[in-house]
Amino acid sequence: MLDAITSKTKKQLVRLFASAIKHSTRPEDRVLAIEWLGQSRDIVASDLPPMEKFRKLNELVNSRTAIKAIAASISEAVSSYRKSGLPLSMKIALPATLAALPLVGGQGAGIAALGSAIGMPVLLLIFLGTAGITSIIEALVTSPEARPHITEIMDVIVKDERLRRASVEMKAAMAQQPMDANRYAMPVEEMALRKQLAEMDPFHFERHIMSFFEAAGLEAWATRKSNDMGVDGFAVHTDGLLVVQCKRNAPDNKVGRPTIQQFKGVIEEHGAFRGYIVTTSSFTDDAKQSAQMTDKIFLVDIEALVLWHETTPVFV
Repeated sequence: MLDAITSKTKKQLVRLFASAIKHSTRPEDRVLAIEWLGQSRDIVASDLPPMEKFRKLNELVNSRTAIKAIAASISEAVSSYRKSGLPLSMKIALPATLAALPLVGGQGAGIAALGSAIGMPVLLLIFLGTAGITSIIEALVTSPEARPHITEIMDVIVKDERLRRASVEMKAAMAQQPMDANRYAMPVEEMALRKQLAEMDPFHFERHIMSFFEAAGLEAWATRKSNDMGVDGFAVHTDGLLVVQCKRNAPDNKVGRPTIQQFKGVIEEHGAFRGYIVTTSSFTDDAKQSAQMTDKIFLVDIEALVLWHETTPVFV
């Protein structure tokens, strides 16, 4: 009997999560939610200690305003379970389920999470497990609302008056397999942060870097398609196009002068406003000297990148 109630409760929660995400105002928020669920599923499936799982899941919720809003919506719906239209079995099972989860340090933590806009959805994801989270994703991706938003607005972006100086080739590169910027959960401790940045999947690293431009209020995205220009990400600034090259190098593998010279040529030839080279290592002295010969290139080494995680940079 208990197993049947638990199974029914999970199905109701899957529908609740899917409904909250589908009712997000912006298409891009629904895409972010699908990515959030995928990352959450990886954490739930990991061998991390329970407290570490909870902490990482909390970080994912906190990483984007849109995800916070969705979490708050789920929290509100579940918190009012006594007055809601949820089935009686779920009203009975839900508080007992949360109270019984021995995951967040101490008895009663689950019940306390009933009043938390973030804590409760995290507990519910742990309760649903990988299979339940997969069911939410499957319920969402079958919806036409789940299409990546950046491809839908790319035509508008490339026709933007601010990009009038960008070449035809650059605009074509901008539209090649665009990927939304995405801030991935990162360790707070500096050495762990440096290690994780250096070990990230290359595409994840590029999307992570572009999330800082997005957080600064710019329309920003990465591109999965390799191109001859060596550009990994784009952002639209009030003064024109920003192009970004990401170098996920080992600490002792410094970025040299040839990279700077090639990127300067791309910026000049294709009408970009400014270029950023972001690396997990550092730059040679020759590279720095080359960059100083123009006001169009900004070098971001690992020291600066760590600071980006503490305070969102401003791209003036």
